[in-house]
Amino acid sequence: MRLRTILSANPYLMLYVVVLFFIMTPNMHAIEIPDSTYRTKAPLLLHKPPKVMFDDRPTLLQLFVNIPDDSIKAVSIFYKTNEMSIFQEIQLDKRKGAFTYKFDPGKQNGNSLSYFFIVQQLENSVHATPLGDSGKIKPYNQPLVDAIEYYEKRLKSLQ
Repeated sequence: MRLRTILSANPYLMLYVVVLFFIMTPNMHAIEIPDSTYRTKAPLLLHKPPKVMFDDRPTLLQLFVNIPDDSIKAVSIFYKTNEMSIFQEIQLDKRKGAFTYKFDPGKQNGNSLSYFFIVQQLENSVHATPLGDSGKIKPYNQPLVDAIEYYEKRLKSLQ
């Protein structure tokens, strides 16, 4: 009877008691669910290949590097078309936060492009992207598509 009298005098008193209880013992009743991003590092090298590369337009290939600039010795892209026998190396400069290469298909013959990036650090460590499951370099392979045919197919698929 006494408890009922106290609760009827102040209807929010029970709520205050419950909140105070959880404040006093915060970890006793919480379920520890780790965040999926907890203790994950950003990748050292980040490149998103373009969805489509056209055979008549230049394409920017950008590499974002999560390594301090003062410890980078060189950043290079190695590329070849299907008509080249060996990869060509081009040193890249940093522009607007990314190492960028402008691939112009009008200057090189071919129907597809294979490429990968290499970052050399001053202490003789080397990083590359993309890597296969075995840890070896697995170049990106991008077909060079005719822009008119691509947009005609895309328009037909939307209808």
